[in-house]
Amino acid sequence: MTTQDLSRPVRLPRRSRQGIAMGMDGWQLTCIAIAAVIVLISVNRFGPPGLLYGAPLYLPIGVFAFITIHGESAPRQSGLWVMKQVRHASDATKHVYRPERVQLAGTLNLPGIRASIQLWDVDDVACVYNPHDRAVSVTAEVEVDGFLMKDILERHDLAQQWAPVLASFTQRPGIKRAVLQERTIPTTIRAARDHYESTARKREVDTTAAVNQNYERVMDRSEPFAVSHRNYLTFTLDLIALGPQLKSLGGGEDAVKTLAYLEAKNLADALRASRITVRRWLSPRDVAALTRVGFDPEFAANVQNRADDQRGVDPVAIGPMYLEEPRGKNGVVYTDSGVHTTMWIHEWPRSDTAVGFVEPVVFARTPSGEAITHIFSVVLTPVSVKKAMKRIEEDKKVWRGNESLRAKRGVDGSAADAADWDALERQEEEIVAGHGEFRYGAYLTVTARDDEALDEAIAGMRNALARAGMEPQILYCQQAEALMVNALPIGVGMK
Repeated sequence: MTTQDLSRPVRLPRRSRQGIAMGMDGWQLTCIAIAAVIVLISVNRFGPPGLLYGAPLYLPIGVFAFITIHGESAPRQSGLWVMKQVRHASDATKHVYRPERVQLAGTLNLPGIRASIQLWDVDDVACVYNPHDRAVSVTAEVEVDGFLMKDILERHDLAQQWAPVLASFTQRPGIKRAVLQERTIPTTIRAARDHYESTARKREVDTTAAVNQNYERVMDRSEPFAVSHRNYLTFTLDLIALGPQLKSLGGGEDAVKTLAYLEAKNLADALRASRITVRRWLSPRDVAALTRVGFDPEFAANVQNRADDQRGVDPVAIGPMYLEEPRGKNGVVYTDSGVHTTMWIHEWPRSDTAVGFVEPVVFARTPSGEAITHIFSVVLTPVSVKKAMKRIEEDKKVWRGNESLRAKRGVDGSAADAADWDALERQEEEIVAGHGEFRYGAYLTVTARDDEALDEAIAGMRNALARAGMEPQILYCQQAEALMVNALPIGVGMK
């Protein structure tokens, strides 16, 4: 009889390397197809000598298909680079907000198509309506008291209680996405200062005394090291799939608001049952503040020091005053007071690991000891049991096809190929056992005040990711889009 090691119970499947055929993606296959067409035309036109005549064309294209740049195929990266140059030529890589300019009614100060997103207030709960996805999202600030301070058994028990909540998302129609997000930003020690001042007044303490002066100096020195860790869960509903329910509620905007509010309450009950506390549902002003701080981190202290009756930011100020993808720098994007780099987590721990293995990322620091301002998001797209089983069967067919091609070429399969098959078998067993399946992607945005500080922050974050067993990849030529995905709590991912 075997017993599970509760200290390292988490096993995540590696990212499949099978591709569409022989581990190649669509961009690579397109290049190979173009090279094959050139060979065919050359041979038909000139006969066997056509292989020599067409070599200057088909050889570079064919070789180009197998080159990798920044961990991705060269054809794909080249396509992204060309699209960015087109955006530069059309002046679409720079966004400057001018308050005096007349704004179209119903739009927000956000770059691109996301300007048409609408914020609806339903009993102080923000319903974020995205007309392009035909979806509505609600966001909750959540916490598990002292999770990282609990022992192994308690952590494992909490994870087991959270699993049915995730599984239920795949069993209910209309749930489009769920986004788990952790944000670390600079904060203030205003609460400590207020407590000190009120206590000093009540006890009539001599604030000029040496001990009090020393305490104030300690607070002043600790201010730059204060950071805030916040966790959010964004729940997105597919309004097309929920059409019959909306119709029964009367249809229109009011029906969407009612449905979103009801689903928010249902989610709160499910989270409460799994011992996850919903601190509050974000209001429109809270959503605007969260987004604004993402673009303008120096604005964070201003927002955090406001009284409760003035909490948040007016939605008119939700977006950046300035946003630019600089020419010649494909891995960064500039906004009001920050320089940002967003990375995609393309590899997760390959061996058994502990519950809460992302702890090094949450508390990551630069080599000089400063906390790293970052946004870490996990985008989960539920997959129904029927679609999940069909996907596994199709992936198995691709694996068998690749195995057949390798056998014909006399090439033995690698350990990575065997791991892909084992992962498919394990996923099928878990689905049969009642677990849900999600298509997921994780994105990490690192923010600093300038390029030099950003390089230091990325170095510290890479060390933290290595300790957590994760591998990042910078989303070159996609930084503005990736920042929007992380900064806006509206439940979207990169497509």
